[in-house]
Amino acid sequence: MTVQEELINARKQLEHATAGGCPVSTTPALDAYLLLSCASGLSRAVLMAHPDYSADEWSDQFHSFIARRLTGEPVAYITGIKEFWGMDFAVSPAVLIPRADTEILVERALSVIGNSTQSPVHVLDACTGSGCVAIALAATAGNCEITAFDISPGALAVARQNARTLLDPARNIRFLDHDLRTGLPPSSAVPDGRYSLIVSNPPYVPAGIARDLLKDGRGEPLLALDGGTDGLDLVRVLTDHAATMLNPGGTLLIETGEYNAKDAAEYLKQHGFAGIVVHPDLAGQDRVVEGVKP
Repeated sequence: MTVQEELINARKQLEHATAGGCPVSTTPALDAYLLLSCASGLSRAVLMAHPDYSADEWSDQFHSFIARRLTGEPVAYITGIKEFWGMDFAVSPAVLIPRADTEILVERALSVIGNSTQSPVHVLDACTGSGCVAIALAATAGNCEITAFDISPGALAVARQNARTLLDPARNIRFLDHDLRTGLPPSSAVPDGRYSLIVSNPPYVPAGIARDLLKDGRGEPLLALDGGTDGLDLVRVLTDHAATMLNPGGTLLIETGEYNAKDAAEYLKQHGFAGIVVHPDLAGQDRVVEGVKP
């Protein structure tokens, strides 16, 4: 079969497939292209330019990828790669797949770093997961010292792999195996251990919604999604600890959801943070909560 024939067949399968009562894919044509690109080692541009190529050499691998996708497994877990901030991050079921909306968190952090009078700016990334936020900051801002932590050893292994692959060795990130609920690890770069910027994409999905999301077979770690009854369990813990671990004038940036961003913002306000702003994501939904320690 040709490239075009394989893509058409795969698209048709994905268009009608469901998992857990949910559509497997809202982008069946794109999924087919990405999976055939991975199976063949050819770019999407090459596949699109040569639809008459024979796909026989890669068909078995491609069919196995499509079979996995039909169960609801995300394309990123099948290919092992997800683009974020213009870089290809390795991902596995140990980590949440990076979302484009999280780039709002990176943009706000870069703005804070760029406006800081401190050099270097001491940054903490709490619940780092794949390391996408910390690595994006390290790759883009030259004047920061970054500590990143996660409770999951599997996630930390992925984050460290990504740092080795994507960053210049001089742009070192200190990764730590750490539980947010026990406090925040001090910066090793300054005597008082405090930070000028704390960023986090913590688990913030309400527990019931988190479990419903996973019914579609996506296989993402519940640990990275479930934020308790209202989704704010760890947001509150982080806010409490950040109040003591930020320098005066330091900034706290937390990714949240449209269902609890305003409640998160109110919690920051009640616990002494000033300059509270809720930043929208690409769809206009409330996403990133920002506050400054007076």
